[in-house]
Amino acid sequence: MIILNTTFFAEEPLTEEISRWLASVYLPAIHESGLFESAECARVLEPAEPGAVSFACRCVTHDLSAARRWHDDTAALLRDDLSARWGQRVVWFTTYMEVI
Repeated sequence: MIILNTTFFAEEPLTEEISRWLASVYLPAIHESGLFESAECARVLEPAEPGAVSFACRCVTHDLSAARRWHDDTAALLRDDLSARWGQRVVWFTTYMEVI
């Protein structure tokens, strides 16, 4: 099983906006892709640094190439939207993991 995890770091004043964007734009796009068995986003409770908030979005699939396609195609467009809205006030990184 493959987990694609994307973590978003944002300035704390953007917490509600980012949360709404993840719930109304990012997660629906993941589900609509049909590439993942499950997906969820969660707020990270421990701040990475003062004045910041983090969200982790976890997608599960059995197909690494599907996860890479999502990340390189659809998710890239969504991250472009994120950058257009908030610029450097929100950054992200993605990790591919295999369940052992």
